[in-house]
Amino acid sequence: MGRRKFIAARLATQMFSCWLEEALLRGIIRPPRARFDFYQARSAWSRAEWIGAGRMAIDGLKEVQESVMRIEAGLSTYEKELALMGEDYQDIFRQQVRESAEWQKAGLSRPVWIAQAYQQQIAESRRPEEETTPRET
Repeated sequence: MGRRKFIAARLATQMFSCWLEEALLRGIIRPPRARFDFYQARSAWSRAEWIGAGRMAIDGLKEVQESVMRIEAGLSTYEKELALMGEDYQDIFRQQVRESAEWQKAGLSRPVWIAQAYQQQIAESRRPEEETTPRET
């Protein structure tokens, strides 16, 4: 974790911990039965993973290709790649499941052109640079 992200996550966790403590004391949140109360295990009660704003895309297609290649190579995960975009992977997956069910319920199939366009872009990105740049005569 980078220094900036560490500082931001630490600050957010401290603010969340203070908010949670106050919400528990005021009775806004009813705590579950636990072996340890809030003060005995404060860090466990306020543990969270903070997802910041996504980075700005310069070339969206290439960045998506990079993400897919990192995931397929086992160098990254959906959670990490979607967090870079400022998204929660669990929200995305749940939405994809809902949409897929709606597509099937309506008797629709996924557009074939999506996979074809993706494969074409991958093939073009793997071509040597000399083939893709126009030659002067």
